[in-house]
This record gives sequence, C-alpha cells and structure tokens, in this order.
Amino acid sequence: MARGRPSKKGLIADAALKLFKVAGYQGTSIDQVVLEAAVSKPTVYSNYPSKLLLWQEVLRQIIERSALQLAQLETSLKQSSCRFSDGWLAIWQTWSTADDRLAAYRIHWGEQHKLSQDEQHLFDSLEAELVGCLKRWLALHGLAESYFFTLFAVSREAYLLPAIRQRQSECVNLAQLIEKLVET
Repeated sequence: MARGRPSKKGLIADAALKLFKVAGYQGTSIDQVVLEAAVSKPTVYSNYPSKLLLWQEVLRQIIERSALQLAQLETSLKQSSCRFSDGWLAIWQTWSTADDRLAAYRIHWGEQHKLSQDEQHLFDSLEAELVGCLKRWLALHGLAESYFFTLFAVSREAYLLPAIRQRQSECVNLAQLIEKLVET
C-alpha cells in the first residue's frame, strides 16, 4: 500500500457499508461493491471471500466506531454533571441517529435468515456497547440495576424503533417519563 492512500480492504468495506445502509444485506451484491469501491471483483474476493465475511468486517467497524463514540459521549456527560434523564436520553439520541448502527439493526432484525451465528455474536457485541454505557450511567447516578429493563424498553421504543422505521417518535415527554420511572 502506498503511503497516505487508504487500503483496498478499507475502501471495499467502506463501499459495502454505504451500500448496506441503503439496500440492506440481501439488496447489496458483490458486483455493486466492486463498482462502488472502484476495484476489480478478484480484489474484492481476495480480501473478502464472501459477502457474509464482508458484512462481518463492516459490523466490526461499526462496533469499533460505536465504542469510541459512546466513550467520548460518556466523558462529556460526566463532565457536564447533567441530570440522569438528560444523559440517558443523550445516549439514546446518539445511538439512534447513526446510519451505520441503524443499518445493522435493520439487517439483523429484517434479514436474520441470511446470517450466521458469527453475525449474531457480532450484533450482540454491538448492543453490548450500548448496554454497558447505559448501565454505567445508571450506576454513576446511584440507581439500582433493577430499573434498567424498564428504562431500556421504554427508550428503545421511543428512540430506536422509530429511527429504524424512519418515523417520528410518538413519545412527547420522554425525559419526564424517565424521571418518574426512577423516582424513589
């Protein structure tokens, strides 16, 4: 690889992510990746012997970016000393507005029949990034982990599911609801 130029493997994964975000797993072909990455088909197959392995690499990259983004957000929220509900919602807002994560959810939930256990484990790792961040936020505010399930379910319904469906959330006062749920 020439200095300063991105690797072909990286270009291929980036092109695939762009296509997966628009067309999903089943709707993306290796031929489309070849065109988008401006590389030859043998180059794609020498780096990723199957579309499934290419998706796994894309998913690993999404996990890495997500972990970094959540770590930065956590640091920022801790420094701001914001209320529990404001931080909780900021985490969900950040999680639910990333196109690459939304594509991962759409593919995982909508095209699961095409995927293997390896993708399931990778997807679980992606969700573990969110869960870990939320549980640390809960603990930072001295709230019992028993609140987690309800808060997670309500927030997923209000933020993530509408984003995946590309609709507006119907939950108007989620911050007030979160505060009521954690009142002691």
